[in-house]
Amino acid sequence: MRARRRTVLAIVLVGVAYATLIQSFSWNQTSHYDLIRALNNDSTTIDANHTNTGDEVFYKGHWYSARAPGLALFALPFYDTITALGADSLAKESQAQRGDDEMIYFTGLWGNVLPGLLLLLLVWQVSERFEPGYGVASAVVLGLGTMVLPLSTLLFSHVFSALLGFAAFALMLRERDGPPSPMLLALAGLAMGYAVASEYPLFFVALVLGLFLLSRRDALNPTAVITRAGAYIAGGVVGIVPLLLYNHYAFHSWTHLAYSDVPRQQKGFFGIGAPSLKVLSTLLLDSRGLLTISPVLIMAAIGTVLLYRRGRRAEALTIAGVCLCYVGYNSGYYLPFGGGFMGPRFLTTMLPFLACPLGLALKRFPGPTIALAAVSITTTLIATMTHPLVGYENEVVVWERLLSNGEFQPTIASAFGLGHSQYGSNWGGIWPLLLAAGGAIVLAAWATPRLRLTGRQIGVGVLALLAWGLFAWLGPTVLGIDHQGLLSIVKAGDHTALNLELHHGARYPLKKLAEIAAAAGLLALLAMALLRSRHSAPRQPRAARADAISQPAPSG
Repeated sequence: MRARRRTVLAIVLVGVAYATLIQSFSWNQTSHYDLIRALNNDSTTIDANHTNTGDEVFYKGHWYSARAPGLALFALPFYDTITALGADSLAKESQAQRGDDEMIYFTGLWGNVLPGLLLLLLVWQVSERFEPGYGVASAVVLGLGTMVLPLSTLLFSHVFSALLGFAAFALMLRERDGPPSPMLLALAGLAMGYAVASEYPLFFVALVLGLFLLSRRDALNPTAVITRAGAYIAGGVVGIVPLLLYNHYAFHSWTHLAYSDVPRQQKGFFGIGAPSLKVLSTLLLDSRGLLTISPVLIMAAIGTVLLYRRGRRAEALTIAGVCLCYVGYNSGYYLPFGGGFMGPRFLTTMLPFLACPLGLALKRFPGPTIALAAVSITTTLIATMTHPLVGYENEVVVWERLLSNGEFQPTIASAFGLGHSQYGSNWGGIWPLLLAAGGAIVLAAWATPRLRLTGRQIGVGVLALLAWGLFAWLGPTVLGIDHQGLLSIVKAGDHTALNLELHHGARYPLKKLAEIAAAAGLLALLAMALLRSRHSAPRQPRAARADAISQPAPSG
């Protein structure tokens, strides 16, 4: 029970870390926020506020948000409540950011912070099914060492929709391990349907989970298949009804989507063409690539293989299927990184699926898993608290520059005048984030069973750090991966992407950050090695020690 309390407290502290940051606004956030305000006024047009966002469409004489309506509908009751309590006046008076930007922060406490916390709790529960005792490590590493961290501090729809999609998987996993239950499958379909209403690509997850539903061997008869699949589909239909109603109310069409009016989305299938290996390499390996910033996901992939070998083949194949669908469609999208963000944000949905088997890798290969987890948490934390909305591969150099200057995003501390600076906050204002994140890491390590961290495992961990550090420093530039990423941005319409001076860029943008993150990985290995040696020191029973003390010393 003590370990369970530490686990819950660790995950709650990650949620507290999310709530401490008051991020700068962006088009994506203001587009969601404008839609929430429009719905609050019984409208769907954002004509009154459309100048604050570029994520908008013009349709039959009016401006509309280009975002799916699921998040806005979910956040609307909370927005109504805090507005009635005078939160808008508090936002304008705050010292963190002038104007109404902080209403986006207040709304995000419900729209992105709460979903982020619930997602981590769910990942913990599912991970415990695969490797009992190691779920807290999976959840905390996911929450602090991947894009889930910055996206849980921004009013984007990715974490909310990822929560719904992963909740559907958790419900179906529970049904698969227990007696057949059409009700659980209907709830999974309901979550999946509303996930699609919140972010359209969740349709890929719906298809993969539909195949997972058919993997139950004792239900492979016509009656059971029809009953179970029918419950899942029926729930999905109900879940997607809010999207249909919104479309009808806004566009007088049940099926018209705002996305279809974005010019770039009209090529291919909503902007998606044939997958490209070159684009895939940028998504994973450039200076803001998924595996460059969060290399611990390599160990999560290894954990998925271990899960398959352990006999959980349907679950492992489902995780792999979700990942393949997302990297496949994203590598064919006209704007792979989705604009200004620290990583390929469209891949966020697959992260909780991939994190679940991480505990298996941690138990089997603790050295490299600990080392790469420390690297991932370090890079993600620095990017999130300095400038997560970078728009170009070479612009990530600003993370180290801002860190060295002590310039960070505003926090709840700077909102009250502590550590407030012209940029946002300094070291005197960023401490709530660091304190909450540090506490979560310590408690997660405390709640995790003792690892067998042998000398060989430590050596493998050091080699993993060296390999990652050398690649992060040299690889994206020398191999031309960053250049290919910039060419994708040029192809999408931004012809300034190759002008490094304009974007304060550098040819080796992660050079300094790689050194900092690698040092953090070494410190993590050293700390775990010292902890292991302390716990593994032989201790005599109390009675034996007493007998030894009572015996006279041998004569010379």
